[in-house]
Amino acid sequence: MNAFKMSLGYERSHMDLPTLFVDHYMTDCIPVYPLIYIWSLRRLLDGKSTSFQEMGERFHLTESDVINAWKHWEDMGLVKINGASITFLPVKAPEPVAAPKETATEIIRIPTEARPQYTAQELALYRTQSRDIERLFGRAEKTLGKLLSYNDMNTIFGFHDWLRLPIDVIEYLLTYCADNEHRNLRYIEKCALDWADNNIDDLEKALTYVQSFDRDYRTILLHMGQATGYPTPGHRKYMDKWLYQWNMPLELIQEACDRSVAQINKPKFAYVDKILAGWFKKGITTLEGAAEADREFAAARPSAAPSGVGTSPSKTKANRFINFNQRENDHALYEKLERAYREQKYRVSE
Repeated sequence: MNAFKMSLGYERSHMDLPTLFVDHYMTDCIPVYPLIYIWSLRRLLDGKSTSFQEMGERFHLTESDVINAWKHWEDMGLVKINGASITFLPVKAPEPVAAPKETATEIIRIPTEARPQYTAQELALYRTQSRDIERLFGRAEKTLGKLLSYNDMNTIFGFHDWLRLPIDVIEYLLTYCADNEHRNLRYIEKCALDWADNNIDDLEKALTYVQSFDRDYRTILLHMGQATGYPTPGHRKYMDKWLYQWNMPLELIQEACDRSVAQINKPKFAYVDKILAGWFKKGITTLEGAAEADREFAAARPSAAPSGVGTSPSKTKANRFINFNQRENDHALYEKLERAYREQKYRVSE
């Protein structure tokens, strides 16, 4: 067991936990992180050493979880890590964070690191020592209808360890995807990334998000000719703009989608966006308003004006296909010619 050195960066007088730690640091992180901090500080004050492995065994975590905990406390300014040495720093109130300025560019949060690979030993340890992970893997097997392979467990465990999705949210995600006939873990991982990007960190948010997706996104995708599947980030950007930035009613978005199909056969999000942008600029928010705009547009066209009032009578453009005198079909003549042709054919055969 490789122990690492701990030292105190300030004079110790007691073991009382600073109120600032309780007020500002205990509730804004994964619950086990404060326990690791307090337990390690207690070991330090008793002059005892510890290790990532020992902490992992104590709290039923993998070593990567323990390392992530200490990285968190370093980011918070409570410890300083230097190789295998951790120095506890005085607890100070965090500085207020300025609200980000609104920009026209959409910022998408994605994990800063690629999905980590866990060893079979780590997964086995976590599965045996954590009832939650054992339950997650068991329910995943029932939901997906198969025994989980090592790669399957690696992916699902990454939803929790890498994307920080709670266990109950992951279970709901698996059920939701399976109910919609999507049991491929690559597909499910894309959904998990989307949920993490949208800060779906509890079951209530997940339920609300799915309801919104089912009600609005799926309706739009259906009118765009996509009966199944999860929207791409680009499609989501369009739909979020229509629904939440422009506050367009769903029925008006459906109408724009239907017009896109009628105009170009294969609907495109950019084409629908152009239609809705025109309505948005004119302040149109109802189907009646869109229909009125169509009537005004038709009335303003030169072809709609009476002959002799600001326009010249329309002329048929001559071309090689219609540049001849057209006449009504003489059906009696056609029948006479057809009879003569059959009689001649009959005589020849005789």
